[in-house]
Amino acid sequence: MKTSAILGTVIGFVAGALLTKQLSSRPITPESALKSLKQKVPSKVDGSWIYTAKESAELNGLSYNVYKGGFTKSTSSGEEHFLFTVDADTGSVLEIANTNI
Repeated sequence: MKTSAILGTVIGFVAGALLTKQLSSRPITPESALKSLKQKVPSKVDGSWIYTAKESAELNGLSYNVYKGGFTKSTSSGEEHFLFTVDADTGSVLEIANTNI
């Protein structure tokens, strides 16, 4: 009986470790990428959008699966509009560009 309890515990531990690894390696959702980006912007974001389909992109000689979107924030001089690119696998912000000319 003791051997089966130890074996069951070991199998449960290994299964839990494999499941945790599998779940943590899943790509992030577009919604969580947008939420993470909005938390990193130093001022309040007034409006935002994100494409829900992943795209392939090459930035600085590296290939990524990305989500693209945009946001607007208010400043003392008016509204500013930005476009962004987020890594769809890690959620890292790869690029933010101000579209105001």
